[in-house]
Amino acid sequence: MKIGRSNLAALIEKLAASGRRVVAPKDQGSYTDFGEIQKLAEADLSRVTTRMSIKQFFFPITEPILTFAISGNETILEQTAASEPQPTVIFGSRPCDAASLPILDEVFAWDYEDQFYLRRRAVTTVISISCTDCDDSCFCTALGLAPNSTDGSDLLLTPIADGEYLAEPCSDKGTRLAAEHAELFHDGDADKQAACGAALDRLPKPMDLDAIKAWLDEHFDDDFWAEASFKCIGCGACTYVCPTCHCFDIVDEADGEHGVRRKNWDSCQFGQFTRHASGHNPRPDSASRWRQRLMHKFKYYPERFSMRLCVGCGRCIRACPVQMNITEQLKRIEDMSGADGNAR
Repeated sequence: MKIGRSNLAALIEKLAASGRRVVAPKDQGSYTDFGEIQKLAEADLSRVTTRMSIKQFFFPITEPILTFAISGNETILEQTAASEPQPTVIFGSRPCDAASLPILDEVFAWDYEDQFYLRRRAVTTVISISCTDCDDSCFCTALGLAPNSTDGSDLLLTPIADGEYLAEPCSDKGTRLAAEHAELFHDGDADKQAACGAALDRLPKPMDLDAIKAWLDEHFDDDFWAEASFKCIGCGACTYVCPTCHCFDIVDEADGEHGVRRKNWDSCQFGQFTRHASGHNPRPDSASRWRQRLMHKFKYYPERFSMRLCVGCGRCIRACPVQMNITEQLKRIEDMSGADGNAR
């Protein structure tokens, strides 16, 4: 199907008027970030991507999970209302962001079903827009994705000529949304690859991810980790902007006889993340913490879920204050694995 820009504007207004929260990239000056919109004109689709990912709409930076109160010798617990999340449409996410959702689904519905995440996921529809450009930090193609991948999207829009978009339903949610507003869509087709040609020409070639994992399998203790992490200052920015990083901490915040238990984003790059109550820390330095980051994304997660914990969005590269570059490090590991697949 196709949809013109004027009809797309009408779609956004109809969705907002239906009681659903519509969020999209919004201009924040030197960057864009997701925020609520009522009209298409409020969205800024001019930049390659947003500063933060759509992860925050499923797994918030901080959220209460229960409240507690002490009354005499009794402690009263009350669950928070995670059962009624607001129906949401995420408009204008990039395919790399959308591709993070099937990855996160695995861990949040694994040995324990996280209802806070799953209920938000159930009432959120993702309308992604294919990339027609990229920057030097983007590397989705190195990981087997593409600027027009459908993974995780409910409806994928690809910009084509004359202010029109190719509209591709990718899930039951996307099919239902298009059916509900069928008058705004019309039959048509276009060359999806050609529309993303400029981005595809600049993006890197696929990496040998199996060779990278084979090297990681055999090099837990390697001088490479100290060298690779030398510049790291442990700020955790890479994990916070990452659409697939999902570490969190649970803390009790008490005020007298009342309090709240909260779930907060955390980071494996923080020095105290693995510190034991005894004072022992199994990851005492930046080398062991940086090793954990790469091992988790390209060894541990694939072993458990058969999916890599990275979508190549490049946010970690853009956000790093000391210019650490995960793509360059993966290429280095690929080179060290040897052209014939034999790790050094």
